[in-house]
Amino acid sequence: MSGFSPEPERRMNWLAFFILSYVTVALQSSITPILRYGSSEPNLGIIAVVFIALNAERHAALLGCFILGAMQDLATRQPFGLFAFSYGLAALAVIWAARSVYREHPLTHFSCALLAGFVTTTVIYLHVRFHRNESPASTFSGVIYTAILAPFVIGALQQFKQLFSFKKSASH
Repeated sequence: MSGFSPEPERRMNWLAFFILSYVTVALQSSITPILRYGSSEPNLGIIAVVFIALNAERHAALLGCFILGAMQDLATRQPFGLFAFSYGLAALAVIWAARSVYREHPLTHFSCALLAGFVTTTVIYLHVRFHRNESPASTFSGVIYTAILAPFVIGALQQFKQLFSFKKSASH
């Protein structure tokens, strides 16, 4: 049987993903109060979402970001599924935006973190507004803070992206 056998598409290394997710959720609950600037706190989950969405194959990225959000839901007082849903939407937005940008550039990391942060914060804001009938604290300043940190953290994570076995081609 002679024929062309394309190289199978590489999937994300799920063990490395779960380690990254666990460390992200642990750091989110332990170190972000130390990183607080005024009333702003960075969301390290958003940075992980951007890293995964920029580098992983589309379906693996969406599933991974949803799982990361579910893990963060378990670690917070938010209703289960809120971060999972918002991180899934954020990953979808980043995947869509990343089709036409250079994925390794720090400005891409900043702008994608800003986009993902606004998507996530909007979902959380709408939940709090409609289900608790109260105005949430100013979390939009945390989005800016997260976006400023994103190029540094994602730049460091990019050095280890071969551990995640991300797909090499630019099209997802």
